[in-house]
Amino acid sequence: MKPFRLIGAVSAAALMGALPITAWAQEPNDSKYLERAKQLDQRILTFDTHLDLPFDYPGAAADGTTQFDLPKTARGQLKGAALAVFVPQGPRTPEGYAKARADAEKKYGLIKAVAEENPDRAALAYSPEDVRRIVGQGKFAVVVSLLNAYPLGTDLSQIEEWYKRGVRLFGFNHAGHNDWSDSSRPSKPLGNAPEEHGGLSSLGKQGVARLNELGILIDVSQLSTPAFKQVLRLARAPVIASHSGIKAIVDSPRNLSDEELDLLRRNGGVVSVVAFSNYLRTPPGSAESARPATVAQLVDAITYAVKRIGIDHVGIASDFNHGGGIAGWQNEGEAQNVTAELLRRGFSERDIGKLWGGNFLRVWGEAQKVGRVLQTRRK
Repeated sequence: MKPFRLIGAVSAAALMGALPITAWAQEPNDSKYLERAKQLDQRILTFDTHLDLPFDYPGAAADGTTQFDLPKTARGQLKGAALAVFVPQGPRTPEGYAKARADAEKKYGLIKAVAEENPDRAALAYSPEDVRRIVGQGKFAVVVSLLNAYPLGTDLSQIEEWYKRGVRLFGFNHAGHNDWSDSSRPSKPLGNAPEEHGGLSSLGKQGVARLNELGILIDVSQLSTPAFKQVLRLARAPVIASHSGIKAIVDSPRNLSDEELDLLRRNGGVVSVVAFSNYLRTPPGSAESARPATVAQLVDAITYAVKRIGIDHVGIASDFNHGGGIAGWQNEGEAQNVTAELLRRGFSERDIGKLWGGNFLRVWGEAQKVGRVLQTRRK
């Protein structure tokens, strides 16, 4: 990879988190980088590792008001994405679990419909090979992920049921503890203490083993630090932080510390840096936080992660339709702006291919390989 060139007023100290990072500085040759980005994105497999669909999602066929639909992915040359069966944490009561299951079913139906209602433009993918095949056919690859095990209640067998239905990424929690793990953001409205399980519960530890056996890629975004460390100690396969920020840049419990990044590298995993303003620039309450973060600040965070743990362990995520969206990448139709900024910083085309999907496909493939080995041993 070529040496990095910091843009505008961004300094090395800012990159290391000592100073706030400034806005994206436009340059006279921006159009040159954007044209190169369009050409490059035609050749590489660009994949967004985490986004959501709202409950009132109108469908993916038309160029609508949400941040993700098929016309936008075509315009931005995005080739695939992991769409999350996401349900926010609620009360752990019979009524709460019942609502969570119903909400999960609705999200699942919306995700499947992206492919099933547009068979000439999209298809569901269950493996990295599927993704490559679907993209080779000129279609958009839809991967089903699950964020927050709350709808599963306390039933370990539900992991296999969701696997049979196509889930290939699995995150234990969101904002608030559940029966599986502690969250990096305990929920005061739900009466959460700072910790409930000291990381993973017994059920969560069993869950790690079962996910590895099935070849499901474990998602460590949103976990408390003890839970994060326990997953990495127990996991037999690489993991992904599908939508996380960098704590050295923004000191949020939701972001990953240098220690966590280093552990992720040793695991062989990937952190997908998320395009979410609050995790890319100074915290709320400051003058700078009155405006969205920028593509340049996203690439600052990507650059930090690459310098810390290496190009093979970093990816890109939007978290669209759930708070994601920054100046320059407000929807999937603007994805090329990220590629253009990476080119401007001196990242090679090969490395951009790794960041935009290559690393994700590698760790997912390794997780599936481990699953096949473990299943063979059980027979």
